[in-house]
Amino acid sequence: MGQVDQARACIDQYAELGSMEDLDEVGMQVVQEFRHKAQVNRYALEIEAGQVQLLEEFVNFLLEHPEEGLAGLKVITEAAVRHRWQIDRVLYAFEDQMQGDGRENGSSNNDDMYYHCYQRALYEQWMGRLQVAVEFILKAIRLADKLGMDRYFIRCIALLESLREEATAEQIGRYRVMLEEIE
Repeated sequence: MGQVDQARACIDQYAELGSMEDLDEVGMQVVQEFRHKAQVNRYALEIEAGQVQLLEEFVNFLLEHPEEGLAGLKVITEAAVRHRWQIDRVLYAFEDQMQGDGRENGSSNNDDMYYHCYQRALYEQWMGRLQVAVEFILKAIRLADKLGMDRYFIRCIALLESLREEATAEQIGRYRVMLEEIE
């Protein structure tokens, strides 16, 4: 929503829940979970706001906490597209984690995988790797269809159509098959 200062203040509030007195072991565990989420959200907020100097630190954090990797990479990829950062090294670091189509990891990861694939297609388009962009948009189309994300499905189709002339015959063939399979 663009209210970065308010978001920072909110994150600071739930990061400091440990100052509460008389917490038992379960309460301390909850506080630790909030601190972890605060750290993830603080990094995401600053990266989204264009703080490229935090990128390496955020990447290291994500590599230490692979359960946050997909959501974090989605944030990084989106920021890279918005701020025109070259993040090939970052993408390479997460290559193994990005295998598959996200379906095996739960619904929020499915959404994150869709958004990552869409933003990655935009990134690859910007970098001039148009056939790679087509691969990512094909993946995003399949995910949008499987997740029933009709609005995003249409957005993907529009992007693919803008890249059609650069797609290989094999990619166009897979696209046609996908469209035929849609119920």
